[in-house]
Amino acid sequence: MSAPGTFSRMCRVAFVVAAAAVPTAVSAQAAPDVHVRPPTVEVSAGIGYVGQADSGTRDATMTANGLGSLDPVTFFRANGKTRSGPVGVGSVGINLTRSIGVEGGFQYSRPSLSVELDEDVEDTPSVTIEGAAFEQYVTEGNLVYHFNGARIDETRTVPFVLAGAGVIRQNADDGTSETGTIYQAGLGFKWFSKVARSGRAHGAGMRLDVRYVFRDGGFDFEQDQQRSLIVFTATALFGF
Repeated sequence: MSAPGTFSRMCRVAFVVAAAAVPTAVSAQAAPDVHVRPPTVEVSAGIGYVGQADSGTRDATMTANGLGSLDPVTFFRANGKTRSGPVGVGSVGINLTRSIGVEGGFQYSRPSLSVELDEDVEDTPSVTIEGAAFEQYVTEGNLVYHFNGARIDETRTVPFVLAGAGVIRQNADDGTSETGTIYQAGLGFKWFSKVARSGRAHGAGMRLDVRYVFRDGGFDFEQDQQRSLIVFTATALFGF
């Protein structure tokens, strides 16, 4: 057997082996795109921004002097708003399947209540009074759905939506307090730094989301009213 012939056959064998290995390698690289899933447990903490919310309207009235039934006289109208501001957030989540997870969270902020006085009986120009800040606590629970088929950035970034409810408590410095309920829905992205060979995302990461929140209760000028606000959050994540 000549050396050139042996070398030629060895090259052909190597080519066939390499060609057979290409589909295997491609499928191995593509597998995470199909089978990647969130961490079993996620822990997050970070900051956010709570948007301004309406707090209702109250008229300052007095019964007019005179005989018979008379309409009350309105001296002025007070329009309340809960000012926007920063919020600290934290949560712990458990992913039950590749797509569905549940999480419990906590928020703390110190917003303030501003009051605009207008429609004065003496036509005095409107004036806005800024009140003192108060403590606001929110405990929440959410159902989370991950869109694994829409993963980007080499499968490390996944979009999600959430919906949930919670309890809100507001404490003023003068000792007064109010409680209420929140209902929320939102969407966002999660990013994790690692994807294991098994396809599970894990390690350090981050999360961005925006939520539309209905508040029922709390400091308000009107009873039995729901108020809406927007909340943005950015948190550091760790998954395992």
